[in-house]
Amino acid sequence: MKKYIHLQPIPKELIIKLSILKSLMYCGVLWGLYHQGWAMKTDKNDVYFPFWLNSLQAYQYASLHWPQYTPKRITPKDFQEALLPTLTRLNVKPALFNSSGRKFKLSTTQMHHFFFNNSMQFQAI
Repeated sequence: MKKYIHLQPIPKELIIKLSILKSLMYCGVLWGLYHQGWAMKTDKNDVYFPFWLNSLQAYQYASLHWPQYTPKRITPKDFQEALLPTLTRLNVKPALFNSSGRKFKLSTTQMHHFFFNNSMQFQAI
């Protein structure tokens, strides 16, 4: 007689978060908004550094909320050497935004691990 284990379905929000993290690990570039400094957003008592996975989403968000800002590419080197130490020191949390303003909050440690982890090596097969 076969036994079946009843598994709970994975919540849709978790699937979305996992797919975002997977995208973060492979894309290698982030986009922020810049105008005489990086754009920051407050939410209750927290300050966030908004970023996007592509320049189009960043541009769409900026045109609605911060028209004077323009998308600026963030390389892994820029993030590790300049932004990460500054965000950590100022206790600013990175948050992945989409063009409509929904966000996925990450700690600076999570950003470093998922997006800029140099230990991940890919080889052609």
